Amino acid sequence: APEGAVPATREEGKMADSTKGRPAAAPGGKALTAEQVVARFNRLRQEQRGLASKAAELELELNEHSLVIETLREVDPTRKCYRMVGGILVERTVKEVLPALENNKEQV
Repeated sequence: APEGAVPATREEGKMADSTKGRPAAAPGGKALTAEQVVARFNRLRQEQRGLASKAAELELELNEHSLVIETLREVDPTRKCYRMVGGILVERTVKEVLPALENNKEQV
């Protein structure tokens, strides 16, 4: 080794690839096994798919509300219409249903 240089130790040689081959750290500071990493990844992937599915469902519901609202705006406000409330079909007028639909759309 050149004069004044500090010889590299075995640990320093590993510093460049410190993450290669070493398990990820768990929240508690313990190392995870490969199986635990894969299981966590799969849980996160499933959660992501569930969230994407819910987002698509809400987007569809929003589009349905918009379509019905646009249609009802062009109809006589005293005209009868039917609305499903808690699994029960109820008869109302357009002027009663339209504000409720607009409110529901805002909630979505």
